Amino acid sequence: MSSLSLSLLDLGIIAPGQNGAEVLAQTFRMAKLADQLGYERLWLAEHHEAHFSWAAPEMMLAALAQATQRIGLGSAAVLLPLYSPLAVAENYRGLSALSGGRVVLGVCGGVPADPVALAALTGTDEPPGIITKQFADKLAALLRYLDGDFPEGHRFAHAATPCFAERPPLWIMGSGFGTAELAAKSAASYAYSLFHRASTQDAAITSAYKRQYGEYQGSADKAKIAIALSCVCADTDDIAQAQKQQVESWIGATMRVNISGTPASCRDQILAIQERYDAENIIIYHMWHLEERKRAAIVALAELFQLQTEW
Repeated sequence: MSSLSLSLLDLGIIAPGQNGAEVLAQTFRMAKLADQLGYERLWLAEHHEAHFSWAAPEMMLAALAQATQRIGLGSAAVLLPLYSPLAVAENYRGLSALSGGRVVLGVCGGVPADPVALAALTGTDEPPGIITKQFADKLAALLRYLDGDFPEGHRFAHAATPCFAERPPLWIMGSGFGTAELAAKSAASYAYSLFHRASTQDAAITSAYKRQYGEYQGSADKAKIAIALSCVCADTDDIAQAQKQQVESWIGATMRVNISGTPASCRDQILAIQERYDAENIIIYHMWHLEERKRAAIVALAELFQLQTEW
């Protein structure tokens, strides 16, 4: 079984009765707490619906890089079919420079479910299926701009601006065999989601990624797997179960709760998931809309896993 590090995921959801500005403030407080506790990275999602506190993770990552000292930061994930690969490469090379190399670039092939937002972002009336088919080609272009993979003398032979910046590590985020193979072919790390309803929660997908990474790259030594899971962690099983039921009544059509229970129970469930998927990192999405409950869960798991707090 691989050694394990823990990361956090924040979607910035404005739950019923919450204030959007306060949700933003909570994200900054959570980032500072995770920074102090030894979490490896804080991932921020990209969504364009009205019940989210931000749409562009780049804006948040730049601000959080200035508000934290050690913790890694990442996008989970840039909806690459919507954007120019050059613009994405420039944004994230710039974030790498601003953060001292702490920002990683996570991309996916998804697009907004909201057809109005999708049309506004793309400037076309093309259906989602047509737009998402651009993912593989845009990913290949993104890699060229990140790496400067152009003939000598080409404008981008030294990579996208800022050329002096460290190239941000690339993660591909998905929930199926197709994205796992793209990650392997691209020499990218792979984050496999368990909490999206589309996920089959199939360990064969992460196994295929490592095998294909070795086939494409000649060795699987640099293949990295993270598992993204949702968690309701509370002092008692009864409190956790009540929150799980409430959360699933809100988001049950699109997401699921993967683990729930007391901190000790959640720790054991995380370790079992790590072993099943042979993962190096677990990305935890705490499904608490109450800040004090979320904070308590973050602290409790950090203590149980004895995260490294010195740097």
